[in-house]
Amino acid sequence: MTTADLNKTIFAHLSDKLCYAMALAFLQTPLKRFGFRTPSITRFDSTENWEADRVADVSAYRTLFTRFAQFEGKRVLDLGCNKGYLLNSFLQNEKFTAIGADIVTSYLDYGRATYPNITFIQTTPSSIPLESETIDLVYTIDTVEHLSRPREIFSEVFRVLKPGGQFLVHFNPWLNPYGSHMEDIIPFPWPHVVFSMDTLLTTAARVYDSPAYPTACYFIDNGKKVSNPFLDRDKWAEYLNKMTIRRFNRLLKTLPFALQHQERIGFGGKTFKFSKAVKGLSQVRLLDEFFTNALFTVLTKPSHR
Repeated sequence: MTTADLNKTIFAHLSDKLCYAMALAFLQTPLKRFGFRTPSITRFDSTENWEADRVADVSAYRTLFTRFAQFEGKRVLDLGCNKGYLLNSFLQNEKFTAIGADIVTSYLDYGRATYPNITFIQTTPSSIPLESETIDLVYTIDTVEHLSRPREIFSEVFRVLKPGGQFLVHFNPWLNPYGSHMEDIIPFPWPHVVFSMDTLLTTAARVYDSPAYPTACYFIDNGKKVSNPFLDRDKWAEYLNKMTIRRFNRLLKTLPFALQHQERIGFGGKTFKFSKAVKGLSQVRLLDEFFTNALFTVLTKPSHR
């Protein structure tokens, strides 16, 4: 082993130890009040709580979306619809033809059995099984960061949209405090900025098997804790594409959409009241990557000339 390899091994070991210690501190010590596993945050306790927490945001999404688009009477596609609970919530206030698209078969099966007012279709990483120019409006909420082939899917969105149709995109950029999507098990902010993904997965795997970890609802199957999901590193590599604000905007420049609007949404204090103090940093160049809770973009398919 060379000196460089030895130093690398030592550094990785120390990083693993530090990350694990910090994760436990935010789970067990007074620092937990600043983490995502406090008693007041119940979204991870059950599937019902998780979905209710998501549905509670529909009013905010509707307010945001209706500044630029209307659902009423249109043919609307939810790209990355999960089980369809958000799309169904939109339907409670407006009448439109609802289509939910997802890649996960079990989500679609649940949606079809639960929401007969929604048509569910299965996408692939690079295709949407719809005829060209048949959709008035496409929206996607917190899905972009999971797309393995974002350019191909965005091209498909362009294809299925009618001329003049709109694409509303809302997602959490990679460098924001919880961009790693591990806040339930590594509950301190920006772990993915400080530590490597290898260290995060090593830490998460250790914490998962620790009695200190209150198992999140999505790791429970038929009342039993599933086998350690953090041991499958290839799966996690596919799960997140590390989409930053600037990478997203570079992607848009390669596509034929017209940019109608874009805004960086700061933290509003829903989960942590003190986060309002840094809300303005989402508007500061370079710092925006780290303090933007969500990037919201409105794209339009130009009308035929």
